[in-house]
Amino acid sequence: MSIEFLKNREQDGATWLWVEPTQWLSTHQQLLSDGAVRFEWLTATHNLGDEFVLTTCVANEALTQKWIVNSTVPDARIDSVIGVYPLADFHEREVEQLFGVIFKGVDARNPAFATDFTGHPLRRDFQLEPRMQTPWPGAVEPDENARRRPSLPPGVFPEWSK
Repeated sequence: MSIEFLKNREQDGATWLWVEPTQWLSTHQQLLSDGAVRFEWLTATHNLGDEFVLTTCVANEALTQKWIVNSTVPDARIDSVIGVYPLADFHEREVEQLFGVIFKGVDARNPAFATDFTGHPLRRDFQLEPRMQTPWPGAVEPDENARRRPSLPPGVFPEWSK
């Protein structure tokens, strides 16, 4: 099977692959058959709305070859790879819980960790109340006579302060 990549490059001793969401599962199946037997990690980056970039790292047994697989997911839904790499189960549950990405092809499962917290705190559009209520040290003026607009804490959008 041949995989068409949107773009790929060598960097930091790994081959970086960009694939369409429809090729996510088949790319991992192909990499496994090519010797990538180790599933190292899975993470997500939120691009606002329901768009995410999902990234996995897989490697050969000796860790002499690594592949970083990326896919831009426009609707927060993508095929699960736990049928290919069973170790991905925890990582997928963690991304589901922290980002709200849905992995298709798996039954309902427990969250990655137990908590009473509701929401997806690693999404860029998620408003964390403690972040809003805690004074940001960057807003402290160095001089009493200085006049400047106080800065907002990192990750706080101006419209949240209204």
